[in-house]
Amino acid sequence: MRRQFRDESGVALVMAVWILAFLMLTGSSLVFYAGSGASHAKVSTEDARAVNLAEAGENYARAILYNAADPELSTAVGSGSLTLEGGTVNYAGTYDSATKIWTLTGTGTHANPTGAASPISRTVSSQVLVASSTGLDPAWGYLFADTSSCTTLGNNLTIDAPIYVRGDLCMENSALITADLVQVRGKVQIKQSASIGTAATPVTQVKVAGGCRYPWSGAYVTPCTSSQQVYRTVFSSTVPELTKPPIDLPNWYSNAKPGPMSPVCTTGSFPGQFDNDIALNRSNPIQNLFPNASYDCTVKDLVTNDVLGRIAYTPGSPGTFRIEGVVFFDGKLEFAGNRDVVYIGRGSIYASDTITIRNQVRFCGVASCNSTWNPDANLLLLVSGATAAIGFTIENNSTWQGSIYVVNDFSQGNSVIVCGPVIAQELFISNNTDNCFVPFDDGVPGMPGNSAPTLELVNVPDSYTTD
Repeated sequence: MRRQFRDESGVALVMAVWILAFLMLTGSSLVFYAGSGASHAKVSTEDARAVNLAEAGENYARAILYNAADPELSTAVGSGSLTLEGGTVNYAGTYDSATKIWTLTGTGTHANPTGAASPISRTVSSQVLVASSTGLDPAWGYLFADTSSCTTLGNNLTIDAPIYVRGDLCMENSALITADLVQVRGKVQIKQSASIGTAATPVTQVKVAGGCRYPWSGAYVTPCTSSQQVYRTVFSSTVPELTKPPIDLPNWYSNAKPGPMSPVCTTGSFPGQFDNDIALNRSNPIQNLFPNASYDCTVKDLVTNDVLGRIAYTPGSPGTFRIEGVVFFDGKLEFAGNRDVVYIGRGSIYASDTITIRNQVRFCGVASCNSTWNPDANLLLLVSGATAAIGFTIENNSTWQGSIYVVNDFSQGNSVIVCGPVIAQELFISNNTDNCFVPFDDGVPGMPGNSAPTLELVNVPDSYTTD
């Protein structure tokens, strides 16, 4: 059984009372595990009644849990006792926050029909996992090209990030894909020494709908094999249909904090400006978020004092950049000029025009800029809403860790490392570059296609026990 949570705490008692009323009328209990009925055959007739009462208590605890406003609170279920027809019921729920598992217990007690002094008492229990279901759009698991033309990878590059191409994939020179998952809804053509995987290290899974060819001539062949420079363990011609998540620039222009419509910092200040007028028109001058002096702009709720958004920077080696919530600039952003910066926090920065990272900039979620980065702790999304063909450029000995979304095209070249998902119309990747990927479970505020995570209750298999 799976249950998506809503705030239904007001109906918990009603639900529980309904369940108990049903049990009292029928003399039976709701059993959530099909196999539990078999256990009744193993107990005596005298014990069966106590087991039924115990299961009533366990199900009472379950009803409370399923209607709890927050099932991750250790006090969500509690304990108590009830008097039912023919006996008494004790129920309890204990939560292990490390494993996120509830143990629900019911104990049923009734008078011994033989007249003995000791009543008959039985206990049953079962476990429920509180699982988190992410609202992350699947496109955020890839380098994602939303084009009907050919995405071209050339020169000396290595892609070790899952890649999804809605059109065709063209590889040349010494381009190499080492990612475990390659998905192309069109066709693949490869020439020169380019390849998907290698003979020594094949990739795990390749999915190509239209077949492959080597070199860029002749018929397309399926399945794709080493004859087409495709070295893989598993091949499929069935490619799932993924789409580029939609973006809402007007919404974030109006609601980003800080942003054009909320430019005033509750505490601190920002040395530049979020907009130079009150219209979404890409008119703001280029903003440099790494000036020579520190800044800290925080926007808070004036009633609760909760932080709604924050952007801050402290120069250093490395410098420190802090992000929280969604920030919006109605123009271009540029990160340039031999800067080494580590960001802290999770959030999004929108630019309605182009974004450029160039000339020896290291902008990462961890000081070492390596795989120790944990994007579920620190993740920055850069969003380019430019109408220009190339909306996002990273070049010239620069390194980036984070997420990128581009309304139009993305360009990466000249000794560059990009670690994280990129969603764009077209991907232009070439010239001594590398792409890597560190998976994450939760999106950040403002991430296109992202929805709030939900909690689900999942029965732990074979956890029903009776003493």
